[in-house]
Amino acid sequence: MQTLGDAREHFWRVIKMAKACDVDLSTALDEDRINIAEYSDMITGCRGCVQVERCDKLLADMPRVDQAPEYCVNRETFSELRQG
Repeated sequence: MQTLGDAREHFWRVIKMAKACDVDLSTALDEDRINIAEYSDMITGCRGCVQVERCDKLLADMPRVDQAPEYCVNRETFSELRQG
């Protein structure tokens, strides 16, 4: 069984990836395009990721991306929120 990563670190990682994908999670929450349970699930999913170093490097090297990387558990959600 995999140990989940630190919640605070992954909270910020989700925020950074959202920003890189041109997604404003606060606005998405305000507009009911995502609810707090779904937001929490995004963070929990990120906490279980085994590609953390790869993700951090991507975010450090590329502050903007067309979409989240294929390995990102939140890729589809970011894509949907970006289009919304």
